[in-house]
Amino acid sequence: MYHARTMYREHHILLTLAALLFLAGTTHAADVQAGRSAAQGKCAQCHEADDWEGEDAASLESLIRDIVAGKVKHKGKLELSAEEIANIAAYWGQGKK
Repeated sequence: MYHARTMYREHHILLTLAALLFLAGTTHAADVQAGRSAAQGKCAQCHEADDWEGEDAASLESLIRDIVAGKVKHKGKLELSAEEIANIAAYWGQGKK
């Protein structure tokens, strides 16, 4: 009886840890609507969404991160959070206004 109870407890702990690791590994999906709002507020004076037609969200996100980090020349200093970068890239990656 003791052995079965111990095995059940260990099994329960392992399942709980597996679930926590799975949840920790999932990423927050980019919010296209938030990206549209951010792009209109911070980027629209120089850029339109269709400027990026044919580019995918991953390459745009990489480019925007490099601009924010100062690795790529840009008209002005760009300050965006990681979430804003992902959202703008998702919006522009659609190639829509």
